[in-house]
Amino acid sequence: MPALTLGAYAIAPPPETDGGRAERELYDALGDVPFDAYELPLVAEGLPGLELDWVRARVPEDRDLVVTAIPRTMVRLGRDASYGLASSDEDGRQAALADLAVVRDFALRLADASGRRRVLAIEVHSAPGPDGMNGRGGAPGSSEAFARSLVEIASWGLGARVVVEHCDRLVEGQVPEKGFFPVVDEIAAARRADELGAMPLDDGSAALGLSLNWGRSALEDRSGQAPVEHARAAAEAGLLRGVILSGATPEATAWGAPWSDGHIPPRGEAPALAGSTASALDLDAARATFAAAGDGLDYVGAKVSVRPLDASVAERVALAEASLDLVRRAFAG
Repeated sequence: MPALTLGAYAIAPPPETDGGRAERELYDALGDVPFDAYELPLVAEGLPGLELDWVRARVPEDRDLVVTAIPRTMVRLGRDASYGLASSDEDGRQAALADLAVVRDFALRLADASGRRRVLAIEVHSAPGPDGMNGRGGAPGSSEAFARSLVEIASWGLGARVVVEHCDRLVEGQVPEKGFFPVVDEIAAARRADELGAMPLDDGSAALGLSLNWGRSALEDRSGQAPVEHARAAAEAGLLRGVILSGATPEATAWGAPWSDGHIPPRGEAPALAGSTASALDLDAARATFAAAGDGLDYVGAKVSVRPLDASVAERVALAEASLDLVRRAFAG
């Protein structure tokens, strides 16, 4: 089975509520839950996240990491619509590369401290979209600029796969959550990066790939079939490396508006999933997505958020366990 991964940060209580006590308790408890890798974020500047001592105090030494740049990407886009690895504005592109260098430096320091490479994958994003930031101005994204950024990141030789995490594209007539590039354009950019000489991993395999978040694919086309189609397209291109199960729903729920990126858990029989019965993601939908994904995956997992927001640490751990169990069962077929 690919590395079983939990989006731990999405399930954690806000650290500011009690000085971080409950957050630390959660990470301590997750150390007893069987999975292989934690998905952790590159957060906004000034917040704890990819600090060596912070991570080593919370993540067991035998676990790997998947690092996602999406939180900082969205914060920076909110300030500068020309920001992003795909930006046709060179200053905006270089600013995004400088932020990814934070991940690079963290991965190298962590490897030195642990005596082994622990960052399995770095999730990057095709921002801004080809029509600018959600169609609201700023420099538009360029597939060629994105490919050049991917080549540069691969040249760092981190031993970690650089994966383009697909987010929803701009769709006429609906307000986007992210509004980045379509999957087909992300595939084309990764292929173009290979043509430009992207450095492979030490084992000779391609350093570049794609990953999918089930909910972000579903909300793009307002359909549970979209993740299957995206998985099939990326797999047929030989690029799909990760699939994370995060739900979506056509209904307004405690997780937000219909088809929002709220990380609603899947629906299922486990008591911890009782609150997410409106989720479009269930065991059958997950199985269909994994069937389309094929055999090339490096990691699979779950990223869900908790409602109510004041849920206890025990409730959060139970939700993590139930979500990961659904991943295991779905991947087994």
